[in-house]
Amino acid sequence: MQNQTKTLQGIQRYYQRTIQGEHGNNYYIEPKETCPLYVLNSDDRFVVIAFDKDDNYIVVNNKRYYLNKYNSIKCTDKIKQRVAVIDLDELQKSKGYPYSSNFKHKYTSEFRSFDELKHLAMVQYERNGVPFVKQITQYDKNTGKISYIYEPSFGNVTDPIVAA
Repeated sequence: MQNQTKTLQGIQRYYQRTIQGEHGNNYYIEPKETCPLYVLNSDDRFVVIAFDKDDNYIVVNNKRYYLNKYNSIKCTDKIKQRVAVIDLDELQKSKGYPYSSNFKHKYTSEFRSFDELKHLAMVQYERNGVPFVKQITQYDKNTGKISYIYEPSFGNVTDPIVAA
């Protein structure tokens, strides 16, 4: 297992999707058991962000930074407003592309700077340590529709982020 961890890159070295239930659509995006303490104690490295499904990026300082397997682990792509855990160290290494507000969608995430994102990461960390997110799938037997509830580690369980 230790060898496998060394071959992984980016956020994959530290975070994993832990599946709960038989269908695989309920899960945690959480730190791995093998995640080093110095990473777990980093209060400004990991952040949970909502973003638009049509974007697949977040905007920082008027530049698009695409979310990929090296800098983020994303929740379901079945809904318009998606959620991801982002490694800010890896995101800063990514190439930024010019952004025009003409392409803004309903849930496009925009930040003035990486300092603003790091501050948000610190706020989330102060609530409950390294941030993680739980995705719960709910099936409505009457309508046959599925909805998703996100419970971030820094939120109140009585106040989940509901995405339908």
